[in-house]
Amino acid sequence: MTDLILSEQLPTDDGRSIGIITLNNPKALNAQSLDMVKAMMRIFTDWRDDGTVVAIVLRGAGERALCAGGDIKTLSQATGPSDVQEFFEHEYGLMQMLYEYPKPILAWGHGVVMGGGLGLLSACSHKAVTSETMMAMPEVSIGLFPDAGGSWFLNRMMGKIGLFLGLTGARFSGVDALYLGLADAYVAPDSYDDVIKALTSANWQGDHHGLLNQILAKFHQMPNHDSQILKDFHDINALMNAGSLADVDRALRDYQGNSEFIKSAIENYIKGSDTTKALTWHIYHEVKPCSIAEMFDMERKVAVNCVMRGDFKEGVRALLIDKDKNPQWRYTLADMPVGYIDEFLGLCRGFVN
Repeated sequence: MTDLILSEQLPTDDGRSIGIITLNNPKALNAQSLDMVKAMMRIFTDWRDDGTVVAIVLRGAGERALCAGGDIKTLSQATGPSDVQEFFEHEYGLMQMLYEYPKPILAWGHGVVMGGGLGLLSACSHKAVTSETMMAMPEVSIGLFPDAGGSWFLNRMMGKIGLFLGLTGARFSGVDALYLGLADAYVAPDSYDDVIKALTSANWQGDHHGLLNQILAKFHQMPNHDSQILKDFHDINALMNAGSLADVDRALRDYQGNSEFIKSAIENYIKGSDTTKALTWHIYHEVKPCSIAEMFDMERKVAVNCVMRGDFKEGVRALLIDKDKNPQWRYTLADMPVGYIDEFLGLCRGFVN
């Protein structure tokens, strides 16, 4: 059986090493299973305590993706909350580790970087994207919610762009990511080997984070086109500031503008789970975690309840199992019971808390 996580240590010219972790599941766009998450946690733990490792690179096998997210098909078939909870505890545990990691980690964000993959990239100290990068938090399409740290990084974007991306699952580019603060460098798609050569030939004395900044700056290129999200910034903000969620819903459905990006996002929004939309809205406006640990604890509760009691299993059925693309969502915004969204935060009996 092929190892789904590969690791190696490349020697540097000054006697140290650069750790390379490769998500090796290219047929599934490097989507990560529970076993993959556990393997990465073991490697990151070992290298954290290894004084010879000065920096780590996280990449995806092949040319198509860093990581398309979690193994949601397997997750949807879990029979009990303990299995679901185990997955999210390890997935979020890994990401919390990366947020708090003392050594620099470079995420090579080439190709598809979606859902949990975007969560992985966002948790790394240094992030490179390319002209081939395609990002999204697409959970509205499967009845989950923008998790994997989305509750943290979406809420910290300029204006209300993060709310728009969470509600609609819109796909955006590496150029967009650069201006949204999700990337530190915009590099050529074929520059990976040159970046690794620069890492291994550097003198790793002093500030390792600062040195990696300098190396990435040498490879950074000015994008040859503008950010679509910046072009549409004022229209997006106007839509998100229409009023309540019901008002925003009407504004999106009534949009008469010319932006194909916004139109495509709205098409995706309309097909999505209204429970996800309500959760996204509620978390964005009313849940204010004070730390990464507190944020992931909240996300775990919501995620387990989404899988066990929400729209998640129906969303995955329609998208990946039966592939009829006709999910029968439990509620609409109009008929959603009062207090239903509070239940996902573990505030009611019978829900995970």
